[in-house]
Amino acid sequence: MQNEQERLIQKIELLIQNNNAKLVDLDENINKISFTFTEEKDKKIINIIYPYKEKYIIAKEDITQVYNFLNTIFLSFVALGLCALSLIIFYSFFISKIFATYLHHLSLKISKFDDNVSNLLEQKEYPYELKELIININHLVKRIQNYNLTQKELFIGIAHELKTPLAVIKTKNDVTLMKDRDIQYYKDTINQTNNSVNNMNNIISSVLKIGRQEGAQFEESKELDIIKLIEKECKNYALLGIKNGQKLQCKHELSSLNMKIQSTLFIQILSNFIQNAFKFSPANSTIYLNTYVEDKQFILEVLDNGDGVDENNDYFAPFKRYGKKDGVGLGLFLSKQAATALKAKISLENRKDSKGAIAKLIMNVK
Repeated sequence: MQNEQERLIQKIELLIQNNNAKLVDLDENINKISFTFTEEKDKKIINIIYPYKEKYIIAKEDITQVYNFLNTIFLSFVALGLCALSLIIFYSFFISKIFATYLHHLSLKISKFDDNVSNLLEQKEYPYELKELIININHLVKRIQNYNLTQKELFIGIAHELKTPLAVIKTKNDVTLMKDRDIQYYKDTINQTNNSVNNMNNIISSVLKIGRQEGAQFEESKELDIIKLIEKECKNYALLGIKNGQKLQCKHELSSLNMKIQSTLFIQILSNFIQNAFKFSPANSTIYLNTYVEDKQFILEVLDNGDGVDENNDYFAPFKRYGKKDGVGLGLFLSKQAATALKAKISLENRKDSKGAIAKLIMNVK
């Protein structure tokens, strides 16, 4: 319509140039070009009032075809919009029905999980949009499976570990009471009893750590500089090796790295790695802690100088002790539990460059 107005103005200006314009008087005073639209015998007419030399030039033009053309375009856009809206509504309803079907199927699958939660969901049975949900559900199922399995092992292990020192105490006391003994024998018996009690106290303390760890799994994840956190802990744990002349050397590929983690669980894994490295390394040796990022994964390694490990043994099982060092056998078990809660992986393997073992933690960088 703007083009029609401009064309009509050009037409009047051409009439003025050729002195063919008809000037008229109007009752009202109009200071600028104005347009009006009227209908004459089913035709759409555009009228122009053009001020010129204190008078006016009035012209009109039939714009029926242009009006009908624009009206057709407008109606076409309206129809297209309604069709698009209808398709969107239909598509939304169709997609919602599909997802409702899959969610119902998923709900039935979950409701059929047995007490041992031995079922896992097949990703190929569900659309791509539900992939992340299926992965998280399977991760939760694996955590429950691992929890059930370790709880059974843990209860059996606790019963066995507590029963053994109690049996030693009872047997020793029974033998002592069979006849009169000298004072030194009684002292030895009491000392052995105290040692057994101390062992039971260590076991109970470790069991309490398990309880605290389960509480830490509900800790809210917070974003922090993980390199700064490791450096802070390393300064504290470096004191462990001073007595034996051992050193802790830390090397980081990145000067800082912000990650959203549960710091209590992470520190538990880190402290266990470092303490084990000091425990199994000889005096006057250096323990190495390295961190780096590879394939969007944060990797922490602690390298000791001990005798290495037998990679056929399960060092992450509860109350499993290998080597000649003292311990309850729950450190790596707790670290494994913490790693599972962090959606991370830990491993223990032999060094390739020299004698010793590598404790490794792998976490996705978020």
